[in-house]
Amino acid sequence: MPVEFDLLYTLEGRRGRRSGKANDLSAGGLRLSCDEDLVKGSVLLLDFRLPDEFLASMTIEKEVFEQSPFGLRPESIKTAPPGFAPMSVHAKVLVTFFSIEQKKFAHGMSFVDIDEKTQEELQRFIHLWQLNYIRTHRSEL
Repeated sequence: MPVEFDLLYTLEGRRGRRSGKANDLSAGGLRLSCDEDLVKGSVLLLDFRLPDEFLASMTIEKEVFEQSPFGLRPESIKTAPPGFAPMSVHAKVLVTFFSIEQKKFAHGMSFVDIDEKTQEELQRFIHLWQLNYIRTHRSEL
């Protein structure tokens, strides 16, 4: 997905965190843009929060049940989707190149040992981001 957000990363076996930008997000990984030339196969701990400002302009339909004299009755309500909690995931460097345009190193990374809840949140983000992108860029499609 064409989305960009800030993140902090820690190289396995090294102290301290550094900052970078993530883009080109998928459920299986992302591209990390930073000042550091990382070695293929390096494992990093990525700490980030997915952007969720766009959720305020979206609504999802949710079914709730209300008690009535005749028992529980379903009712559909529209609400904004909940935001995203901060995430920490391990990722492995698969490929590295230098972007002359950005004057930064770009690293294609694959998520490793990702827990089910985090995987579901990534997929939820991608789904909502795609819906928002289609809605806001409809004239370009």
